Amino acid sequence: MPRAALAIVLFLRCLSASAEEALPKDLPPSQEAAAVQSAERIGLAIYLHDRAAAVATDAAFKLHAFKEDQRIRGWITEEKQGQIVVTFIDQTPSALYRIAVSRDGTAGPVMALESATALTDYELGAASARAVASAAKFERCSDRYNSVVLPAADTLANNWIVYLLPGTTKSNVVPIGGTYRIDVSGNKISGQRGFTRTCITLQTAPDAVGLFITHLLDPVPTEAHVFWSLRAKKPLLVATPPYGTLWAVEGNSIRLTERKTKG
Repeated sequence: MPRAALAIVLFLRCLSASAEEALPKDLPPSQEAAAVQSAERIGLAIYLHDRAAAVATDAAFKLHAFKEDQRIRGWITEEKQGQIVVTFIDQTPSALYRIAVSRDGTAGPVMALESATALTDYELGAASARAVASAAKFERCSDRYNSVVLPAADTLANNWIVYLLPGTTKSNVVPIGGTYRIDVSGNKISGQRGFTRTCITLQTAPDAVGLFITHLLDPVPTEAHVFWSLRAKKPLLVATPPYGTLWAVEGNSIRLTERKTKG
């Protein structure tokens, strides 16, 4: 059976299991295009910030002082001049270490600050948003979560989007279930959504050509699908409502492969 046909069969099975729940409708072409472009852009940003934090942590752990530093309580990231600057912070919060990571994932020198240094307004806002989002109530699908904090928009002061990403130590597991977006305005949560209804995980292997998931919450793939495709380094086929339209998410590119219409 061709993979597109198999994907539709699997989608219809999920659709029948969710028959009592309202499903998203197709978007008008202009809105669909905008939603796809937004998912591509934000999904890539999540990946770059998450990867930068991982690369910076690996680089910092090469320093004995960093490994022994009991003050560290996490990190925040900021895009500057085409790089992602990772700042490790204490409980205050103040800055302890900074590392710039290039767009290709190369870490620069680890800057160990002589003493805890006051954060910039941006860093302080991001750290506050991270703390607010971490206190949100949600169904945890992992014992460990990473977070990515992005500004909601350049024109919205102190408005942030925090992505909570389930962690795993298994290289063959893609823990897409339990991925959340938390909208933070000031010191309050202004919105919250999950990208799955269950703690679904996808299994991958070196010789796997791609992954497949049925997504019933949106009529197009989301930034979460883009992030996890990039993270897994595998294409991700996504079947969406209302009739099982099939999309191919390849890294930060979303491509329509088959549009199903009623009847």
